[in-house]
Amino acid sequence: MTTVTCTATDTNANSASGTFTVTVADTTPPVLTINVTSPVEATGPNGAVVTYTVIATDAVSGPLMPTCLPASGTTFAVGSTTITCSATDAAGNTGTATATVVVEDKTAPTLSLPANITAVATGPSGAVVTYAVSAIDPDDAATVSCTPPSGSTFPLGLTTVSCIATDMHGNTANASFTVTVMDTTPPVITLPANITAEATGPSGAVV
Repeated sequence: MTTVTCTATDTNANSASGTFTVTVADTTPPVLTINVTSPVEATGPNGAVVTYTVIATDAVSGPLMPTCLPASGTTFAVGSTTITCSATDAAGNTGTATATVVVEDKTAPTLSLPANITAVATGPSGAVVTYAVSAIDPDDAATVSCTPPSGSTFPLGLTTVSCIATDMHGNTANASFTVTVMDTTPPVITLPANITAEATGPSGAVV
């Protein structure tokens, strides 16, 4: 508050004076700017570490130190997270700012398949073939399905097994291998015992 004093004097040296006050108030809150990158790719099942910077300035108080939640350098979960920052100037005015960070999982699983398989037929339908497949994902669990499935009867010849792995966020990976069923078993011949027959004519005998 400032007091202003005014005096008026006429030509006969008579004077009068008075005062009034001027109050300059700071009612403007600080301005905050959040600088952050979004979206961010998850680096593990817990999400991703997100770093950001915040600038808080005030017309009267100048640069200020803001406070933010979640703090920069925190692990943000997969999905949307809102950063809220605030700063208060010397006059008690508080300014706030928010920013939304999206952590997403765009990484496909990695399939682990067997090498191409060769099996020997055990019957006219081919052979039952079992195999093991798996998938790993850096961010979450993944399920694997293959066609034909393990334990199926594979026909003679070459069959392609197609596998797909899907993680919890819908990312997929595809791969395949082959199963070849071969017939390498020779026929089995069953013969009678040695036969002795009586000739029935000059040409021999019908046996």
